[in-house]
Amino acid sequence: MIAKSLRLKESRLIGLLISDVANSFFSSVVRGIEYELAANNYHVLLCNTDSNVEKEREYLETLIGKRIDGLIVSSAGNSGDYFRSLQQTGVPIVFLNRCPPFMNCDVIMSNNISGAYSATEHLIRHGYRKIAIITGEPTISTGKDRLTGYMRAHEDYGIQVHEDLIKEGRFDTESGYLMMKELMEQEKKPDAVFISNNSMTLGGYKYLKEKGIRIPDQVALVAFDDPEWAELVDPPITAVRQQSYELGVQAARLILDSIKDKKNNRDIMYMDTTLIVRQSCGC
Repeated sequence: MIAKSLRLKESRLIGLLISDVANSFFSSVVRGIEYELAANNYHVLLCNTDSNVEKEREYLETLIGKRIDGLIVSSAGNSGDYFRSLQQTGVPIVFLNRCPPFMNCDVIMSNNISGAYSATEHLIRHGYRKIAIITGEPTISTGKDRLTGYMRAHEDYGIQVHEDLIKEGRFDTESGYLMMKELMEQEKKPDAVFISNNSMTLGGYKYLKEKGIRIPDQVALVAFDDPEWAELVDPPITAVRQQSYELGVQAARLILDSIKDKKNNRDIMYMDTTLIVRQSCGC
């Protein structure tokens, strides 16, 4: 295989940088990528960055040394110089789930704004007016876009957004727990909470259960991401479902097309989300 790759000047290797492989969303994405690449005789070098920018940069240097044919990446943060350096070597890059504004590369992601809008609108139509959000880092496009959808829904329905109901998490379980604690212990308590990913939802849900806060009687709950456990807990959680496996398949197809065509333009592909209504919102 090594001799063949040297002769053909290709490695048949695709680098895959994922911010949190333990997250069920990313696990499903990775399965989709692996399936599609294997069907086209490519292999995956999977690197888990734990959303750490320095770790991401170290992995990028390692992948460059492996002579990868292409890179699929869900970026941990602003590593623009490193990605630009890699792109200048001629290695195609596809960004997955998180969209950096500085790169002339293909991007595939869920329509985060419309997904967050639909979740917030659902709560508004239920009569909730003090709707909090636990959002991700605003420097990451998923955090920014889901906050935008939440804000637009309030604006369209003429409802004022209170700053003390907006809490910034880190897309992990610990920050979900802490931000929910802040919301429920402050003077202005929400009557509903929209949480921007499944890991933070798990943390927030844990806090509510520990404190005996009844869902949805005392506070309604809607989440972005729909992990398997969301329908198994009591009450089951209303959630925005992403097409995670299909996102992986399409990301793999995009990188294969980029390798074949050596194109330099930037295409952004959005995939629709679906609101799965369960009992945590009061339905």
